Formats: sequence, structure tokens, C-alpha cells
Amino acid sequence: MYCYMKKNYGWSCLVFIAFIVTALSCKKAFEDKPLELLTIDYIFDENDPTGDQAYKWVTNIYSKIPSGYNRMLGGSSWGLNGSKRSNLSLVPLECFSDDAVPSADGNEGWNIIRGGYSPVATFDDNWANCYSAIRAANIFLKNYQRVPWADSSRRVWLPNEARALRAYFYYELIRRYGGVPLIGDTIFDSNDPGLLNLRRNSFEECVKYIVSELDIARDSLRPDAPLAGRATDADFGKMRKSIVMAIKAKVLLLAASPLFNPSPTPARSYTGYPSYNTERWKAAADAAKAVIDLGIYDLEPNRYTLMLARANKEHIFFRMSDPRIDNAYSYYMSPPGYKPANRNSEGRVSPTQEFVDAFPMKNGKTITDPSSGYNISSPYNSRDPRLEQTVFYNGAKWLQRPVETFEGGKDKPNDATLAPVQTQTGYYAKKFCANDSSSANYTNTFFRDGGFIAPWCIIRYADILLMYAEAQNEYSGPDASVYAAIEKIRQRAGLSPYTLPPGLSQGRMRDAVRNERRIELAFEEQRFWDIRRWKIAKAVYGSTLHGVTITQNANGTFNYSPKAVTTPYFTDAMYLFPIAIKETQVNRGIEQNPGY
Repeated sequence: MYCYMKKNYGWSCLVFIAFIVTALSCKKAFEDKPLELLTIDYIFDENDPTGDQAYKWVTNIYSKIPSGYNRMLGGSSWGLNGSKRSNLSLVPLECFSDDAVPSADGNEGWNIIRGGYSPVATFDDNWANCYSAIRAANIFLKNYQRVPWADSSRRVWLPNEARALRAYFYYELIRRYGGVPLIGDTIFDSNDPGLLNLRRNSFEECVKYIVSELDIARDSLRPDAPLAGRATDADFGKMRKSIVMAIKAKVLLLAASPLFNPSPTPARSYTGYPSYNTERWKAAADAAKAVIDLGIYDLEPNRYTLMLARANKEHIFFRMSDPRIDNAYSYYMSPPGYKPANRNSEGRVSPTQEFVDAFPMKNGKTITDPSSGYNISSPYNSRDPRLEQTVFYNGAKWLQRPVETFEGGKDKPNDATLAPVQTQTGYYAKKFCANDSSSANYTNTFFRDGGFIAPWCIIRYADILLMYAEAQNEYSGPDASVYAAIEKIRQRAGLSPYTLPPGLSQGRMRDAVRNERRIELAFEEQRFWDIRRWKIAKAVYGSTLHGVTITQNANGTFNYSPKAVTTPYFTDAMYLFPIAIKETQVNRGIEQNPGY
């Protein structure tokens, strides 16, 4: 559906400066015209009643949306200095949370875990990417009325689609940096003196602007696609009313969260609100409830396959991918003992023991509960079914054989010639890995040549339910609606009983919601942001992370011995990202985040 970047035609500084035509970076969108002939007059042709080129312009803005699949394949600037490192260095954001670590010893990610990033060596630097998308939206909003638009409806919904996209990219900015410069409809050129005098707006101003823009766009967008037509709708996943409402809920939840409500440094308005206000939680709860009340989304019965399907009733906002990206993700994530196309799988991600321990027993009780039935000698038996769907653990069956992460096993042979990358923790990440039950190994047909197409889901209905449960609990405590939202997810997961204990305090319900987010949304790049907006990263990520050493006995049983893996370096400054020095040097008015 969307067009994916083959090259980056952006300039290096404040990509307000960027290229004349942001969309040109995706040649497929304009494949009928040489790049050097693409101009504003061509894109917004006064003699083109179809407006197809202007439509493609907006479509291409979606290619700027960060994607976990692209991060794995080098399509997202996560590395130090925003560089694309070696293949084995490309891992999802979970590797910079308490849920996982990179498997490769030489992974660039280990430098990030050790705190080796700064304004000079940035991490996940999307400042330029987001502002280039905002610039592209502004160019469209300035020029779209030049097109004669035979289809008058396009004149209405396309500018609002661009407006909603612009708001979304501001959201991507504020969750990384706090308050940023709001440039409105301005299109800066590289020699514009105004570019050098921009100042950061307050966090509060940014939130108000984003919400206002989403509200303006909402009712002028195309209606939501019915479920029956989503699989064949070429525009499914683009901005519609419900998507804009879901993004608004996400923005307001961020604004209500402890990182910004209130600011850690009140003297700096761009780091958050000056004081706490519980009404911000109510606004977030109301926004999430509005999406629920639309009645057009629900939980998919099969949680595992929902992540591998293009269109279903749970996906709300997502980025479609090239099949090669989806299938390569399985190849990069799965245990190295599986051998596709004369190569080992790469097993790039090692989930932590802390993450595995977060999954309860199938009876819903935590493994620390003496009555749960947990047995340290068979630690994966009778666990929450989502554990098997999310993690490759020792003995889990995949592709007609059990996974072997014991010392000397097929998936941890302790021989670099057999597998150059092996688990650091005794586990590999399984979520999003397809399962061809007829194959004992990877096959080119199924795994590498378009056997399945999985979208990268940014917001799904389970997330909306959990957003509502979190915000409503923070506002008024654990009322019946909070229980209902979280228990609906636990029921789908297969817990029995799926109900939570009655009479939970607000604090215990907070813990329940946070843990449910952790396991339900695992490896969807939510935990990385959650522990930061909750302001718990220093406690849970800045402490020692563990794995397990597994040895096999002569009788075929196993011993499981905990082991320390790493202690990440995390300071209070790291709750916000550093702004790259190349940006602050060009624009002296951009104040750096505290601590950098």
C-alpha cells in the first residue's frame, strides 16, 4: 500500500530545510516521471483534474512513520549518530528496555545500553525525519487548491489527511524530546532567517496544538473502512476518523503520564506541565472511551495470528510493509538452529528473565504466588499462553521440533562457526515469526518470497482498552469499567479464570494494568516508551537484568540457573532524548534538553 524509502534525499540539518519535494524520496510513488522533472507545478498540476500526483504526495508522507520492521532492516535511524550499523546491530526498541537485550556481543546497541549516546552520538534520532514529514504536509496544504479536483471529495479529505499526519509527527517528536518548535503552516527554505530564530514551544502548547489539529481533521476524513472490505482496500490504514481519535487518545495519555504531569524541571516549560492535574487522566480516559464506543473494533479471537494478518478487526493504525521485510523479520528473530537457504537464522533479540517472569500462570496467578502451581524445575508449564506466542524458550515447539536453548543445544551450540549470534539470556523473541507447520526449517517459498504479509501495528484495539483502563484507574480508581477492559484482554489470552481479584487498590490495579501492557503489547515497541512516560525506567531498566543458564542432565531433564546479563546505564536526563548537536548549532534558539 505505502511506498517505502529506497534513498534519503533529506539534508542533514534541521530538516525544516529539507528537500523541495519530500515525496521524491520514494520513487515508486512517482515512477511515471523522472525525479529531476518533478516540481511543485507537476505535483500540483492545474490541468490535472484527477489530482493523482498530489494524492501520491500525501501517500508518501506515510513512509516517514517509524516502523519496527524497518528498524530491524536498517530503515530507521536508531544507531549512534543516526547511522545504519551492521545487520546484527539492528534490533527493536525492546532491547533498550527491561524486556530484552541484543544477542550479538558486538552489537552497537550495547553502547546505547551503557549510556553511550549524547547530542554528538544520538539514538533513534527522528528530529529531522519528523520535520521533513511536517514540511511535506505543509507543502501540500499550501498547494492542493491549485488542483482542479474532479472528485470534489478529495479536496476535503486529502488536506485533512495531511493535517492529521502532521499532528502525528509532532506526537513522535514530543514523546522523544518534550516541547519542540511549532511551525504551523510555514515552509522554511534553507536561507530563511526565520529558521535560525526558532524557539521550542512549551510541552503544553504542543499537546494543545496536536489535539486541536486532530480534532479539526477528524470529521472531514473518509469514513472508516468496513471490516469486510479492509483486505482489498488499497488505502486501509490511512488516516480515517477512528485512527485520528486513537492517536488523540495516545497523545493525551502521554500528556497525563508522570514524565510530563508534572514536569521534572518546572522552570523549563518544554519538559512538561508546571503542576500535576488529575483532569489530564480524565481527558485521556474519555478519548480512549470514545474509540471504544465507536463499536467498529474488537479483539481478534486468535491473538497470535492477528499480528500476521493484513486486515482484521483489531488493527487501528498501522504501517503496511513489503513482504520481504515481514519475512526477513522472522529470519532475523528466530533461533539460529533453524537453517533457511543455507544460512542460520540470526536470533538477534534475547528476552530477559524479568520479562519471562512477568507472564502469570494460566490460572492468572503470578509465579511468586505460593498457590499458583509454578514449578522451578519446569518453569514454562501451565503459563499464560501468551508466553509461548511471544518467546522461544527451551522446549517450546516450532517448525516440528523443540527449541533447544540449553548449553550445547541446536539453538545455543556455543560454537561461533555454527551460530555467530546466540542468546544472551536463554531465550529468543518469537512474536511476529510466522509458523509453517509443514516445514521443519525455513523455506524460501513461505518465509522469504511473500508467504505472509504482516503490518507493523502502531495502535490496536487491545492498546485502546489498556489505555482506557490505565487512565480511568488513575482518575477515579479501579471501577467496574477498568476491570472490564483489562479482563477482556485476559479472557482472549486464555487465562482461566481471567478475572482479577476483587477490591484491588488503585496502586495494585496500576501494577496489573502496567504488567498487562508489558505482556500483551510485547515487542510492539510499547514497553520502551511506557517505562519512560511512567518514569520508572531508572528503577526497572537501570538495575541488573537477568537470563538463565540451562544445562541438560543425562536423563533428559534440565537445570535452570539464573545469571546476571547486564546492568544498563540510565540517568534522569535519559527520560528525554538529546537533540542532535547539528540541529542546535544551526539554530541557536533550540535549547538542549536538561542533562545533555
